[in-house]
Amino acid sequence: MAQLNIKLTEHQVNALREYAAQRSTPMAWLIKDYIDYLLRGGEPIMPAPEILPDELVELAQRGGAFDWLAEEPEIYSAADGEAV
Repeated sequence: MAQLNIKLTEHQVNALREYAAQRSTPMAWLIKDYIDYLLRGGEPIMPAPEILPDELVELAQRGGAFDWLAEEPEIYSAADGEAV
């Protein structure tokens, strides 16, 4: 049987160890199962891109989901509530 050695960051090892513990399975079995999945024609699972907070703000502003707030009356002022 062939063996493959790969280098993982400490973060990757810890995350894999935690995921394996949640699934009650050895880390090596998780990796082997994923390889089998890929060899059967499964699509690789890509990590989600990191979205920066400024990008989220821009999406919210451009997306239009909050456009209705422009029509809402101003019912609060700076004098309302408690001082911070």
